[in-house]
Amino acid sequence: MQNIGVETSQNVIIRQEVANVGERIAAQLLDYVIMFSYFVILSTIAEKLLSFSDREVFSIITLIPVFFYSVLSETFMQGQSLGKKALKIKVIKADGSQASIGSYIVRWLFRLIDVNIFYGLTAIIIIAVNGKGQRLGDIVAKTSVISLKRTKKIEDTIYIDIPKDYTLIYPEVEVLNDADIKTIKDVVKQHKKDVTGPVGISMLKKTVEAVKKKTGIVTTEVPLKFLENLLKDYNHIHKNNNKV
Repeated sequence: MQNIGVETSQNVIIRQEVANVGERIAAQLLDYVIMFSYFVILSTIAEKLLSFSDREVFSIITLIPVFFYSVLSETFMQGQSLGKKALKIKVIKADGSQASIGSYIVRWLFRLIDVNIFYGLTAIIIIAVNGKGQRLGDIVAKTSVISLKRTKKIEDTIYIDIPKDYTLIYPEVEVLNDADIKTIKDVVKQHKKDVTGPVGISMLKKTVEAVKKKTGIVTTEVPLKFLENLLKDYNHIHKNNNKV
């Protein structure tokens, strides 16, 4: 499955999978059901309460939200329509940032070619061939549609948030790799769940010993504080390369 890098608010790149054709079709069909239901309900109410001439005007007014449904919902729901929200997919910029109103408008304008003509066959073919979760409107708007169901959380990565003015404590941390840091983070997390647990304390001490042996660091810091500082140091050194 194709994936793209999505930048978080902490300037970390998280790899996320693009939504597949099936998810996008299902979301679109659900949106059609929602729009149709909305129109039928209001038309039924108008038929009972309004005169024939008033019903015609009311019907035209009712169709306006339906006509602009896609662009309005994506704009006010940050890249999602009700169908997309239900299927847990979302429109973002191809570079991983939040899409703009202009991007949503471009996607909406190209719906005539992508979706309305040939019953969406054009969009299906382009998405399948493109491989980046993009129909023609996405390519022009430089957007993509990602799946939120397969999103990796920050907690599952080696990343932790650190201040911009952070000062490095242990430069020797450079000899460690991502797998080492992930282990350290897991040990710290497990210990914090039960700070008095013998297993957690034992893992903490053994991890500290292994790290000191590999890095040559000499310190009198308590185990938990030492490992937490290592996590900060590693992220500080690799802050421009945090891609997970």
